[in-house]
Amino acid sequence: MVSVIIPCYNCEGFIDRALQSVFAQTYKDLEVILVDNMSTDNTWAKLNSYQILHPELITVYQEPKKGAPAARNNGLEKARGEWIQFLDADDELLPEKIAHQLKVAAEQKADVIAGDCVLKYHNNGDGYTIVRKADKNIWRGLIGSQLGITSSNLWRKDALLAVNGWDEKALSSQEYDLLFRLLKSKATIAVDNSKNTYVHFADNSVSKSTDQEKRQRILNARIDLRLKIKTELNYRNLLTTELRRAIDKYIYLEIMRNYNAMPAYANGLLQQHKLDVSFVQVLQTRAKLFLKGLKKSILQSA
Repeated sequence: MVSVIIPCYNCEGFIDRALQSVFAQTYKDLEVILVDNMSTDNTWAKLNSYQILHPELITVYQEPKKGAPAARNNGLEKARGEWIQFLDADDELLPEKIAHQLKVAAEQKADVIAGDCVLKYHNNGDGYTIVRKADKNIWRGLIGSQLGITSSNLWRKDALLAVNGWDEKALSSQEYDLLFRLLKSKATIAVDNSKNTYVHFADNSVSKSTDQEKRQRILNARIDLRLKIKTELNYRNLLTTELRRAIDKYIYLEIMRNYNAMPAYANGLLQQHKLDVSFVQVLQTRAKLFLKGLKKSILQSA
């Protein structure tokens, strides 16, 4: 059995799409666990209406603690399946997703299947699509956030329980914190490059936070995770030049993405972390920042 766990917060307008994609799965030995995260709209009523229609398939719970990790842990605790399919309420699965990844898991004796996904950005009806590929080099993929996402992956329940599930205090990169802890526990991760998951982003879901302290906490959380990965790789004698440079490049790019919003803080981090980044990479990044700032100035003066 596969347990599909969907954390739900104010999702009455789009939960239908996610659930219909579950109903359409070719693999049928499923249970669906809907965890309402104290929604303030009509989500709770809608979830219960689905349970009434599909009592043999769907159970509904409430999680008072804020945040998707707490809702996912709530569902994980109640799951009966050997495998877990986490699904965010605004995402959708293609019909073969679960069946295909179960086959990959059996063939490769894996605890996690990291899958490609298709990111769909909806900007007032004029959106765009990006394919996010999972890296077959597991550690490099972990470093660069190229090892699937929550909904595109399939997770063995026992492996998740062995690391106590999701970190409910994690500020950012929650699935990558989880994947790192799974790798530390010697779990096996296999990569599936089929594109069976669609991740949808609305206008308001892709906006950057303007809260400086929040931006700093998120940035530091991402950097700290990569430094932990570096320590683990060094401990295992796996820290190759390629992986060390991949870590430094990731940290550099994350700092520079926040440079225009908080230049003094970013400069402090660059001074703190002695990063091995190529001169070409520095020039390319600085040029992009300059053009981004120039474009913003033109738009503001128009």
